[in-house]
Amino acid sequence: MSMPRKFDNPENYFESVVDFLSSYSWVYRRANTECLVSIDSMPQDFKNYFLAVSNEMLNEFPFFHENFDAFPASLLIFRKELARLTPEETFENIFLEATGRQPISKLRIPKKKQHEIKHFATHINANCLEAQIVVDLGSGLGYLSQALYELNKNYLILGLEADKTRVETARNRCRQCLPPAATKSISYEQKFVDANSGVYIDKHSLELAKNNGCLEVKNMSIIGLHACADLSINAMRLFLKMDRVKSIHIIPCCYHKLALQFDCGGTDNTDQNNFVNFPLSIALRKAVNACKRELYLNRPFLRLACQQTRARWRRTSCEEHAEHGCRMYMRALADSVRYSNELVKPRKRSLPDHENHSSFWELVKRFQLFSKNTGTPMEWQPIHRERFQEISEKYTDRQGPRLAEGLQCMQTAMQKLCENVILFDRLCYLQEAAAEHKVHVRVRYEQLLDEKVSPRCHVLVAEKLS
Repeated sequence: MSMPRKFDNPENYFESVVDFLSSYSWVYRRANTECLVSIDSMPQDFKNYFLAVSNEMLNEFPFFHENFDAFPASLLIFRKELARLTPEETFENIFLEATGRQPISKLRIPKKKQHEIKHFATHINANCLEAQIVVDLGSGLGYLSQALYELNKNYLILGLEADKTRVETARNRCRQCLPPAATKSISYEQKFVDANSGVYIDKHSLELAKNNGCLEVKNMSIIGLHACADLSINAMRLFLKMDRVKSIHIIPCCYHKLALQFDCGGTDNTDQNNFVNFPLSIALRKAVNACKRELYLNRPFLRLACQQTRARWRRTSCEEHAEHGCRMYMRALADSVRYSNELVKPRKRSLPDHENHSSFWELVKRFQLFSKNTGTPMEWQPIHRERFQEISEKYTDRQGPRLAEGLQCMQTAMQKLCENVILFDRLCYLQEAAAEHKVHVRVRYEQLLDEKVSPRCHVLVAEKLS
Protein backbone atom coordinates (compact mmCIF):
# COMPACT_ATOMS: atom_id res chain seq x y z
CA MET A 1 0.00 0.00 0.00
CA SER A 2 1.75 3.02 -1.36
CA MET A 3 1.37 5.82 -3.86
CA PRO A 4 1.98 5.52 -7.62
CA ARG A 5 5.47 6.52 -8.71
CA LYS A 6 4.16 9.43 -10.79
CA PHE A 7 3.28 11.32 -7.56
CA ASP A 8 6.14 13.00 -5.76
CA ASN A 9 4.54 13.38 -2.30
CA PRO A 10 1.57 12.07 -0.29
CA GLU A 11 -0.20 15.45 -0.24
CA ASN A 12 -0.49 15.59 -4.04
CA TYR A 13 -1.53 11.96 -4.19
CA PHE A 14 -4.27 12.30 -1.59
CA GLU A 15 -5.56 15.48 -3.26
CA SER A 16 -6.02 13.59 -6.53
CA VAL A 17 -7.63 10.62 -4.79
CA VAL A 18 -10.05 12.81 -2.84
CA ASP A 19 -11.07 14.58 -6.06
CA PHE A 20 -11.76 11.22 -7.71
CA LEU A 21 -13.69 9.84 -4.73
CA SER A 22 -15.88 12.93 -4.52
CA SER A 23 -16.68 12.61 -8.25
CA TYR A 24 -17.80 8.98 -7.92
CA SER A 25 -19.17 8.98 -4.37
CA TRP A 26 -22.49 7.57 -5.61
CA VAL A 27 -20.72 4.25 -6.21
CA TYR A 28 -19.87 3.66 -2.54
CA ARG A 29 -21.75 6.29 -0.52
CA ARG A 30 -24.54 3.96 0.60
CA ALA A 31 -24.66 0.40 1.85
CA ASN A 32 -25.62 -2.12 -0.82
CA THR A 33 -28.91 -2.72 0.96
CA GLU A 34 -29.71 0.75 -0.42
CA CYS A 35 -28.24 0.11 -3.86
CA LEU A 36 -31.40 1.31 -5.63
CA VAL A 37 -30.56 4.84 -4.47
CA SER A 38 -27.06 4.39 -5.88
CA ILE A 39 -28.45 3.06 -9.17
CA ASP A 40 -30.72 6.11 -9.43
CA SER A 41 -27.55 8.24 -9.31
CA MET A 42 -25.77 6.18 -11.97
CA PRO A 43 -25.33 8.17 -15.22
CA GLN A 44 -27.48 6.92 -18.08
CA ASP A 45 -24.53 5.97 -20.31
CA PHE A 46 -23.18 3.83 -17.45
CA LYS A 47 -26.58 2.13 -17.17
CA ASN A 48 -26.73 1.54 -20.92
CA TYR A 49 -23.31 -0.08 -20.84
CA PHE A 50 -24.03 -2.47 -17.96
CA LEU A 51 -27.42 -3.45 -19.38
CA ALA A 52 -25.79 -4.51 -22.65
CA VAL A 53 -22.34 -5.70 -21.55
CA SER A 54 -21.22 -9.27 -22.23
CA ASN A 55 -20.09 -11.48 -19.36
CA GLU A 56 -16.53 -11.44 -20.72
CA MET A 57 -16.34 -7.64 -20.70
CA LEU A 58 -18.04 -7.45 -17.29
CA ASN A 59 -15.31 -9.71 -15.91
CA GLU A 60 -12.58 -7.60 -17.54
CA PHE A 61 -13.89 -4.23 -16.32
CA PRO A 62 -12.13 -4.07 -12.89
CA PHE A 63 -8.76 -4.85 -14.50
CA PHE A 64 -8.23 -1.23 -15.44
CA HIS A 65 -4.47 -1.43 -15.99
CA GLU A 66 -5.32 -3.57 -19.02
CA ASN A 67 -7.47 -3.05 -22.11
CA PHE A 68 -8.46 0.59 -22.55
CA ASP A 69 -10.53 -0.13 -25.66
CA ALA A 70 -14.21 -0.83 -26.19
CA PHE A 71 -15.55 1.37 -23.41
CA PRO A 72 -17.76 4.47 -23.64
CA ALA A 73 -15.85 7.72 -23.10
CA SER A 74 -17.19 8.33 -19.58
CA LEU A 75 -16.32 4.82 -18.40
CA LEU A 76 -12.94 5.11 -20.07
CA ILE A 77 -12.25 8.22 -17.97
CA PHE A 78 -13.30 6.32 -14.83
CA ARG A 79 -10.96 3.40 -15.59
CA LYS A 80 -8.03 5.61 -16.60
CA GLU A 81 -8.32 7.62 -13.39
CA LEU A 82 -8.38 4.41 -11.36
CA ALA A 83 -5.29 3.21 -13.22
CA ARG A 84 -3.54 6.51 -12.49
CA LEU A 85 -4.38 6.48 -8.77
CA THR A 86 -4.04 2.80 -7.85
CA PRO A 87 -0.44 1.52 -7.58
CA GLU A 88 0.04 -1.47 -9.85
CA GLU A 89 2.08 -3.26 -7.21
CA THR A 90 -1.02 -3.54 -5.00
CA PHE A 91 -2.28 -6.11 -7.50
CA GLU A 92 0.86 -8.23 -7.64
CA ASN A 93 -0.18 -11.49 -6.01
CA ILE A 94 3.26 -12.38 -4.66
CA PHE A 95 3.62 -13.86 -1.21
CA LEU A 96 6.31 -15.73 0.71
CA GLU A 97 6.19 -19.49 0.61
CA ALA A 98 6.09 -20.84 4.12
CA THR A 99 9.19 -22.84 4.95
CA GLY A 100 10.22 -25.25 7.62
CA ARG A 101 8.05 -27.46 9.77
CA GLN A 102 4.40 -26.42 9.69
CA PRO A 103 2.45 -28.64 12.12
CA ILE A 104 -0.40 -26.13 12.12
CA SER A 105 -1.85 -28.05 9.15
CA LYS A 106 -2.83 -30.82 11.58
CA LEU A 107 -5.29 -28.53 13.32
CA ARG A 108 -8.97 -28.74 12.48
CA ILE A 109 -9.29 -25.20 11.25
CA PRO A 110 -10.37 -23.85 7.84
CA LYS A 111 -7.78 -23.79 5.07
CA LYS A 112 -7.97 -19.98 4.94
CA LYS A 113 -6.97 -19.77 8.61
CA GLN A 114 -4.24 -22.35 8.11
CA HIS A 115 -2.86 -20.31 5.21
CA GLU A 116 -2.85 -17.12 7.29
CA ILE A 117 -1.25 -18.65 10.38
CA LYS A 118 1.43 -20.56 8.55
CA HIS A 119 2.57 -17.63 6.40
CA PHE A 120 2.42 -15.08 9.21
CA ALA A 121 4.28 -17.39 11.60
CA THR A 122 6.98 -17.88 8.95
CA HIS A 123 7.25 -14.10 8.54
CA ILE A 124 7.53 -13.52 12.30
CA ASN A 125 10.11 -16.27 12.65
CA ALA A 126 12.21 -14.65 9.92
CA ASN A 127 11.99 -11.12 11.36
CA CYS A 128 11.66 -11.33 15.15
CA LEU A 129 14.39 -13.73 16.21
CA GLU A 130 16.07 -11.01 18.31
CA ALA A 131 12.89 -10.20 20.23
CA GLN A 132 12.95 -11.38 23.83
CA ILE A 133 9.16 -11.06 24.07
CA VAL A 134 6.60 -11.31 21.27
CA VAL A 135 3.30 -9.61 22.16
CA ASP A 136 0.42 -11.07 20.16
CA LEU A 137 -2.50 -8.62 20.05
CA GLY A 138 -5.90 -10.22 19.54
CA SER A 139 -4.42 -13.66 20.20
CA GLY A 140 -7.78 -15.40 19.90
CA LEU A 141 -7.67 -19.16 20.43
CA GLY A 142 -3.88 -19.27 20.45
CA TYR A 143 -3.24 -20.81 17.03
CA LEU A 144 -0.57 -18.28 16.04
CA SER A 145 1.27 -18.63 19.35
CA GLN A 146 1.23 -22.40 18.94
CA ALA A 147 2.64 -22.14 15.41
CA LEU A 148 5.41 -19.79 16.58
CA TYR A 149 6.33 -22.03 19.49
CA GLU A 150 6.51 -25.08 17.24
CA LEU A 151 8.81 -23.18 14.87
CA ASN A 152 11.04 -21.92 17.67
CA LYS A 153 10.76 -23.03 21.28
CA ASN A 154 12.85 -20.06 22.45
CA TYR A 155 9.99 -17.61 21.94
CA LEU A 156 8.39 -16.00 24.98
CA ILE A 157 4.89 -15.02 23.89
CA LEU A 158 2.39 -12.75 25.64
CA GLY A 159 -1.04 -13.20 24.07
CA LEU A 160 -3.60 -10.46 24.78
CA GLU A 161 -7.25 -11.08 23.98
CA ALA A 162 -10.38 -9.16 25.01
CA ASP A 163 -12.70 -12.18 25.01
CA LYS A 164 -12.50 -14.15 28.28
CA THR A 165 -13.81 -17.38 26.75
CA ARG A 166 -11.16 -17.29 24.04
CA VAL A 167 -8.44 -16.71 26.62
CA GLU A 168 -9.54 -19.78 28.60
CA THR A 169 -9.73 -21.85 25.42
CA ALA A 170 -6.24 -20.73 24.39
CA ARG A 171 -4.84 -21.67 27.82
CA ASN A 172 -6.48 -25.10 27.66
CA ARG A 173 -5.20 -25.68 24.13
CA CYS A 174 -1.69 -24.75 25.22
CA ARG A 175 -1.83 -27.34 28.01
CA GLN A 176 -3.32 -30.04 25.80
CA CYS A 177 -1.51 -29.52 22.48
CA LEU A 178 1.99 -28.37 23.42
CA PRO A 179 4.76 -29.75 25.65
CA PRO A 180 4.51 -28.84 29.37
CA ALA A 181 7.31 -26.28 28.99
CA ALA A 182 5.08 -24.22 26.67
CA THR A 183 2.82 -23.19 29.54
CA LYS A 184 5.81 -21.37 31.00
CA SER A 185 6.81 -19.74 27.69
CA ILE A 186 3.33 -18.64 26.57
CA SER A 187 1.08 -16.44 28.71
CA TYR A 188 -2.49 -15.53 27.73
CA GLU A 189 -4.17 -12.59 29.44
CA GLN A 190 -7.61 -11.06 29.06
CA LYS A 191 -7.11 -7.45 28.02
CA PHE A 192 -8.80 -4.95 25.72
CA VAL A 193 -5.77 -3.23 24.23
CA ASP A 194 -5.84 0.49 23.56
CA ALA A 195 -3.14 3.10 22.99
CA ASN A 196 -2.66 3.43 26.77
CA SER A 197 -1.99 -0.25 27.47
CA GLY A 198 1.78 0.15 27.53
CA VAL A 199 2.15 -0.11 31.31
CA TYR A 200 0.03 -3.28 31.38
CA ILE A 201 2.06 -4.84 28.55
CA ASP A 202 5.36 -3.93 30.21
CA LYS A 203 4.24 -5.41 33.54
CA HIS A 204 3.12 -8.76 32.12
CA SER A 205 6.08 -8.96 29.73
CA LEU A 206 8.55 -8.49 32.60
CA GLU A 207 6.72 -11.13 34.67
CA LEU A 208 6.90 -13.57 31.75
CA ALA A 209 10.59 -12.84 31.27
CA LYS A 210 11.43 -13.29 34.98
CA ASN A 211 9.53 -16.59 35.09
CA ASN A 212 11.89 -17.75 32.34
CA GLY A 213 15.10 -16.52 33.96
CA CYS A 214 15.41 -13.26 32.03
CA LEU A 215 15.91 -10.31 34.38
CA GLU A 216 15.98 -7.55 31.77
CA VAL A 217 13.87 -6.97 28.66
CA LYS A 218 15.28 -4.65 26.01
CA ASN A 219 13.74 -5.95 22.80
CA MET A 220 10.06 -6.70 22.19
CA SER A 221 7.95 -7.09 19.08
CA ILE A 222 4.23 -6.46 18.73
CA ILE A 223 2.41 -8.70 16.26
CA GLY A 224 -1.20 -9.13 15.21
CA LEU A 225 -2.86 -11.38 12.65
CA HIS A 226 -5.90 -9.55 11.29
CA ALA A 227 -5.92 -6.96 14.03
CA CYS A 228 -9.51 -5.78 13.86
CA ALA A 229 -10.69 -2.18 13.51
CA ASP A 230 -8.75 0.26 15.75
CA LEU A 231 -6.43 -2.38 17.20
CA SER A 232 -3.80 -2.00 14.46
CA ILE A 233 -3.68 1.78 15.03
CA ASN A 234 -3.34 1.25 18.78
CA ALA A 235 -0.47 -1.13 18.03
CA MET A 236 1.25 1.62 16.02
CA ARG A 237 0.91 4.06 18.91
CA LEU A 238 2.21 1.54 21.42
CA PHE A 239 5.18 0.90 19.13
CA LEU A 240 6.07 4.60 19.21
CA LYS A 241 5.48 5.07 22.96
CA MET A 242 7.16 1.92 24.31
CA ASP A 243 10.95 2.06 24.26
CA ARG A 244 11.31 -1.71 24.55
CA VAL A 245 9.18 -2.39 21.45
CA LYS A 246 11.55 -2.40 18.50
CA SER A 247 9.19 -3.60 15.77
CA ILE A 248 5.58 -4.25 14.87
CA HIS A 249 4.17 -6.70 12.35
CA ILE A 250 0.44 -6.16 11.93
CA ILE A 251 -2.03 -7.45 9.34
CA PRO A 252 -5.03 -5.12 9.69
CA CYS A 253 -8.63 -5.97 8.83
CA CYS A 254 -12.25 -4.94 9.44
CA TYR A 255 -11.79 -1.28 8.55
CA HIS A 256 -15.58 -0.87 8.64
CA LYS A 257 -15.57 -1.49 12.41
CA LEU A 258 -13.52 1.62 13.22
CA ALA A 259 -14.91 3.50 16.22
CA LEU A 260 -16.90 6.69 15.80
CA GLN A 261 -16.12 9.84 17.73
CA PHE A 262 -18.61 10.27 20.56
CA ASP A 263 -19.30 13.88 19.63
CA CYS A 264 -19.74 13.37 15.89
CA GLY A 265 -23.49 13.91 16.10
CA GLY A 266 -24.25 11.18 13.60
CA THR A 267 -24.86 7.45 13.34
CA ASP A 268 -23.66 4.67 11.09
CA ASN A 269 -26.69 5.36 8.91
CA THR A 270 -25.68 8.93 8.09
CA ASP A 271 -23.69 10.04 5.08
CA GLN A 272 -20.99 11.63 7.20
CA ASN A 273 -19.22 9.63 9.91
CA ASN A 274 -16.42 11.07 12.05
CA PHE A 275 -14.08 8.27 13.04
CA VAL A 276 -11.56 8.36 15.85
CA ASN A 277 -8.81 6.92 13.67
CA PHE A 278 -9.61 7.88 10.09
CA PRO A 279 -8.24 9.96 8.49
CA LEU A 280 -5.05 9.77 10.56
CA SER A 281 -2.28 11.48 8.62
CA ILE A 282 -1.81 15.21 8.21
CA ALA A 283 -1.47 14.61 4.47
CA LEU A 284 -4.91 13.03 4.05
CA ARG A 285 -6.59 15.42 6.47
CA LYS A 286 -5.31 18.38 4.48
CA ALA A 287 -6.68 16.90 1.27
CA VAL A 288 -10.08 16.20 2.85
CA ASN A 289 -10.33 19.70 4.33
CA ALA A 290 -9.37 21.28 1.00
CA CYS A 291 -12.00 19.35 -0.97
CA LYS A 292 -14.62 21.76 -2.33
CA ARG A 293 -17.19 19.08 -3.14
CA GLU A 294 -19.09 16.60 -1.00
CA LEU A 295 -16.89 13.72 0.13
CA TYR A 296 -18.13 10.61 1.90
CA LEU A 297 -15.41 8.77 3.80
CA ASN A 298 -18.11 6.98 5.76
CA ARG A 299 -18.89 3.47 6.97
CA PRO A 300 -19.88 2.16 3.48
CA PHE A 301 -16.56 3.49 2.13
CA LEU A 302 -14.68 1.52 4.79
CA ARG A 303 -16.81 -1.53 4.08
CA LEU A 304 -15.95 -1.33 0.38
CA ALA A 305 -12.26 -1.20 1.28
CA CYS A 306 -12.52 -4.56 3.06
CA GLN A 307 -14.65 -6.36 0.49
CA GLN A 308 -13.31 -9.16 -1.67
CA THR A 309 -10.67 -7.99 -4.11
CA ARG A 310 -11.06 -8.35 -7.86
CA ALA A 311 -9.00 -11.59 -7.80
CA ARG A 312 -12.11 -13.81 -7.97
CA TRP A 313 -14.16 -11.54 -10.22
CA ARG A 314 -12.53 -12.57 -13.50
CA ARG A 315 -13.64 -16.19 -13.11
CA THR A 316 -17.31 -15.43 -12.40
CA SER A 317 -19.79 -17.09 -14.75
CA CYS A 318 -22.80 -15.43 -16.32
CA GLU A 319 -25.10 -17.46 -14.06
CA GLU A 320 -23.17 -16.45 -10.94
CA HIS A 321 -23.35 -12.77 -11.88
CA ALA A 322 -27.09 -13.08 -12.52
CA GLU A 323 -27.70 -14.83 -9.19
CA HIS A 324 -25.67 -12.28 -7.21
CA GLY A 325 -27.31 -9.33 -8.98
CA CYS A 326 -30.75 -10.77 -8.22
CA ARG A 327 -29.94 -11.24 -4.51
CA MET A 328 -28.53 -7.73 -4.24
CA TYR A 329 -31.51 -6.20 -6.06
CA MET A 330 -34.12 -8.12 -4.06
CA ARG A 331 -32.46 -7.19 -0.76
CA ALA A 332 -32.48 -3.53 -1.78
CA LEU A 333 -36.12 -3.80 -2.87
CA ALA A 334 -37.06 -5.18 0.53
CA ASP A 335 -35.26 -2.29 2.19
CA SER A 336 -36.93 0.25 -0.09
CA VAL A 337 -40.52 -0.82 0.58
CA ARG A 338 -40.27 -0.90 4.38
CA TYR A 339 -41.10 2.05 6.61
CA SER A 340 -38.58 3.84 8.81
CA ASN A 341 -39.85 2.08 11.95
CA GLU A 342 -39.39 -1.34 10.34
CA LEU A 343 -36.41 -3.63 9.77
CA VAL A 344 -35.82 -6.27 7.12
CA LYS A 345 -33.71 -9.40 7.59
CA PRO A 346 -33.19 -12.43 5.35
CA ARG A 347 -35.17 -15.45 6.48
CA LYS A 348 -33.11 -18.34 7.79
CA ARG A 349 -35.28 -20.57 5.64
CA SER A 350 -37.13 -19.34 2.58
CA LEU A 351 -40.88 -19.91 2.57
CA PRO A 352 -42.23 -22.41 0.02
CA ASP A 353 -43.60 -21.18 -3.29
CA HIS A 354 -47.16 -19.84 -3.16
CA GLU A 355 -49.87 -21.16 -5.48
CA ASN A 356 -50.51 -17.56 -6.58
CA HIS A 357 -46.79 -17.02 -7.14
CA SER A 358 -45.84 -13.41 -7.87
CA SER A 359 -42.75 -11.22 -7.91
CA PHE A 360 -43.79 -9.77 -4.55
CA TRP A 361 -44.01 -13.28 -3.11
CA GLU A 362 -40.34 -13.74 -4.06
CA LEU A 363 -39.59 -10.88 -1.67
CA VAL A 364 -41.93 -12.18 1.05
CA LYS A 365 -40.50 -15.69 1.01
CA ARG A 366 -36.90 -14.43 1.27
CA PHE A 367 -37.22 -11.64 3.83
CA GLN A 368 -38.87 -11.19 7.23
CA LEU A 369 -40.20 -7.83 8.38
CA PHE A 370 -39.61 -6.73 12.00
CA SER A 371 -40.60 -3.82 14.21
CA LYS A 372 -37.56 -1.62 14.79
CA ASN A 373 -38.89 -0.64 18.24
CA THR A 374 -39.77 -4.07 19.64
CA GLY A 375 -37.92 -6.51 17.38
CA THR A 376 -41.08 -8.58 16.91
CA PRO A 377 -41.82 -10.14 13.50
CA MET A 378 -44.43 -8.37 11.35
CA GLU A 379 -46.48 -9.37 8.34
CA TRP A 380 -45.98 -7.77 4.95
CA GLN A 381 -48.97 -5.58 4.13
CA PRO A 382 -50.77 -4.52 0.91
CA ILE A 383 -49.10 -1.10 1.17
CA HIS A 384 -45.73 -2.85 0.92
CA ARG A 385 -46.94 -4.61 -2.22
CA GLU A 386 -47.99 -1.28 -3.74
CA ARG A 387 -44.59 0.25 -3.07
CA PHE A 388 -42.96 -2.86 -4.48
CA GLN A 389 -44.95 -2.53 -7.71
CA GLU A 390 -44.06 1.16 -8.06
CA ILE A 391 -40.35 0.47 -7.81
CA SER A 392 -40.50 -2.66 -9.99
CA GLU A 393 -42.05 -0.70 -12.83
CA LYS A 394 -38.82 1.34 -13.06
CA TYR A 395 -36.76 -1.81 -13.66
CA THR A 396 -38.62 -3.96 -16.18
CA ASP A 397 -37.08 -6.80 -18.17
CA ARG A 398 -34.65 -7.80 -15.38
CA GLN A 399 -32.88 -4.45 -15.52
CA GLY A 400 -32.70 -4.15 -11.72
CA PRO A 401 -30.46 -7.18 -11.12
CA ARG A 402 -28.21 -6.30 -14.07
CA LEU A 403 -27.73 -2.73 -12.84
CA ALA A 404 -27.10 -3.98 -9.30
CA GLU A 405 -24.34 -6.22 -10.64
CA GLY A 406 -23.01 -3.31 -12.70
CA LEU A 407 -22.76 -1.26 -9.50
CA GLN A 408 -20.98 -4.18 -7.84
CA CYS A 409 -18.57 -4.26 -10.78
CA MET A 410 -17.69 -0.59 -10.28
CA GLN A 411 -17.22 -1.17 -6.55
CA THR A 412 -14.93 -4.11 -7.30
CA ALA A 413 -12.88 -1.84 -9.56
CA MET A 414 -12.61 0.78 -6.80
CA GLN A 415 -11.98 -1.60 -3.89
CA LYS A 416 -8.20 -1.64 -4.06
CA LEU A 417 -7.97 2.16 -4.29
CA CYS A 418 -10.20 2.54 -1.21
CA GLU A 419 -8.08 0.06 0.73
CA ASN A 420 -4.90 1.76 -0.43
CA VAL A 421 -6.18 5.11 0.89
CA ILE A 422 -6.78 3.62 4.34
CA LEU A 423 -3.51 1.72 4.61
CA PHE A 424 -1.30 4.40 3.04
CA ASP A 425 -2.90 6.94 5.40
CA ARG A 426 -1.71 4.78 8.31
CA LEU A 427 1.80 4.49 6.90
CA CYS A 428 2.00 8.27 6.45
CA TYR A 429 0.66 8.81 9.97
CA LEU A 430 3.25 6.47 11.46
CA GLN A 431 6.04 8.31 9.64
CA GLU A 432 4.67 11.70 10.75
CA ALA A 433 4.22 10.59 14.37
CA ALA A 434 7.67 9.00 14.47
CA ALA A 435 9.22 12.25 13.28
CA GLU A 436 7.30 14.14 15.97
CA HIS A 437 8.54 11.68 18.63
CA LYS A 438 12.07 11.94 17.16
CA VAL A 439 12.08 8.19 16.58
CA HIS A 440 13.86 6.93 13.46
CA VAL A 441 11.77 4.22 11.84
CA ARG A 442 11.57 2.19 8.66
CA VAL A 443 7.97 1.49 7.60
CA ARG A 444 6.63 -0.61 4.74
CA TYR A 445 3.88 -2.96 3.67
CA GLU A 446 4.57 -6.45 2.38
CA GLN A 447 2.10 -8.74 0.68
CA LEU A 448 2.27 -11.81 2.85
CA LEU A 449 -0.80 -13.83 1.88
CA ASP A 450 -2.46 -14.99 -1.30
CA GLU A 451 -5.34 -12.54 -1.78
CA LYS A 452 -7.39 -15.22 -3.55
CA VAL A 453 -7.39 -17.05 -0.21
CA SER A 454 -7.22 -14.14 2.24
CA PRO A 455 -8.10 -10.70 0.80
CA ARG A 456 -6.57 -8.73 3.69
CA CYS A 457 -3.12 -9.89 2.73
CA HIS A 458 -0.70 -7.05 3.57
CA VAL A 459 1.41 -6.81 6.71
CA LEU A 460 2.53 -3.44 8.08
CA VAL A 461 6.15 -3.72 9.17
CA ALA A 462 7.72 -0.94 11.24
CA GLU A 463 11.18 -1.11 12.76
CA LYS A 464 13.05 1.34 14.97
CA LEU A 465 16.48 2.21 13.66
CA SER A 466 19.26 2.73 16.19
